[in-house]
Amino acid sequence: MVTETVIGTEADPPSLKSNPRGEAPAGGVATPIYRRFPPRRARKGTGMWPFAYPRPWDLAPELDLPVLIDPMVVASEVSIELARVGWPGFGLMSTEFQMSLLADGADVGLIVEGWFEENRIAVADEIERRVKSYQVDRVSRSAAAAVREGTAAYREARYLTVVRVLMPEMEAVARAMVTDRASRSSQKAAVDKLKLLLQDTPLIKEEPIETMSTFDFIENQLFASCYTEADAAAFGGVPNRHAELHGLDSYGTLQGASMMMCAMHLLLRFTTRLIDLGYQPPSIT
Repeated sequence: MVTETVIGTEADPPSLKSNPRGEAPAGGVATPIYRRFPPRRARKGTGMWPFAYPRPWDLAPELDLPVLIDPMVVASEVSIELARVGWPGFGLMSTEFQMSLLADGADVGLIVEGWFEENRIAVADEIERRVKSYQVDRVSRSAAAAVREGTAAYREARYLTVVRVLMPEMEAVARAMVTDRASRSSQKAAVDKLKLLLQDTPLIKEEPIETMSTFDFIENQLFASCYTEADAAAFGGVPNRHAELHGLDSYGTLQGASMMMCAMHLLLRFTTRLIDLGYQPPSIT
């Protein structure tokens, strides 16, 4: 779990040492409580919500001002950088690694690719461990097998297999969560309903970097319309269901497989949570 880093101290102004509540002295004027701390001097910024000043952040300690690092702000900023290069974030990424992606001139795509290459087996093991605890059979009868096959292929760098196994399983989850087995609803309608369902899923003890970097992929990119090779090219290395299944492009790369692995995990985490909270999928009612 990421902890807040605090460097330096922030002392009360002398005028408030004996008057901590800001009460008016005899014949004087009250000092507002919000002025308990001295005003911040102009700085390049620090990553503490709600003071997430524009980067680059100034992390040099000063005697009267702390440097505060909020993991939520770091994850939010990193997710923006990851979206630009089409990679997911994962909870095994340390705070130090995430911060390195925010350095001036960082080649985020190359750095993240190296991280996934080095940690590919650990990522597969962690996803498999988590999914086993979710009881995913409640969502889809084939989900557990799909994750087992997907993680096995990912460990062995068989990236196209990962994509071809997990992509249709995500559609199976969509249909299972929002339609009954006799429904003639289109797959697009099922996916649209699933997106709405996911938007209402409570966030409970999430890894910020995972949710912030992957949710938008599920909502806006994976199932986005794609009719031509030019449309597919606009997605870069980010997987798109229509491009893959209709031969417009293919995502059998470390990047494509990593995105599908992380997205599949997040989808199963959210859908099983909804069931834990009382939601009943039409397919099993």
